[in-house]
Amino acid sequence: MILRNDQTLRVERNRIHLLDGDSLHLSRHAGAQLRAYTSAELAECPGMLWITEEGEPEDVFLHPGEAYRLRGQGRVVATAWGAVQLRVVSAREVAAEARETRQRERQLQPGRAARTDAAAGLGSCAA
Repeated sequence: MILRNDQTLRVERNRIHLLDGDSLHLSRHAGAQLRAYTSAELAECPGMLWITEEGEPEDVFLHPGEAYRLRGQGRVVATAWGAVQLRVVSAREVAAEARETRQRERQLQPGRAARTDAAAGLGSCAA
């Protein structure tokens, strides 16, 4: 990861604080996710993150609270429009979060799996 800025970037708890016009250049991060957050100092006027990914036909604009998963192995430029915080989440961490979410969902709905299994059994008996 290469950071190209005129000033030193402030990093806090894995978040990068970008000011209006700051850019972050990434390469070879397929599967990673970019997440935008509101800058605490400027919460009343949140910025936006403009993402250009090499090989993708459309640019992406992220507002605070949104995320975008990188698709290719090419270069990526993320530019702030206003103050915004950014977190780059690795593909491995994204996959682990997805597994944890699926496990939590299964734990919250244990009866659903049993009903599905019972319905499948009835369907095979009727044949």
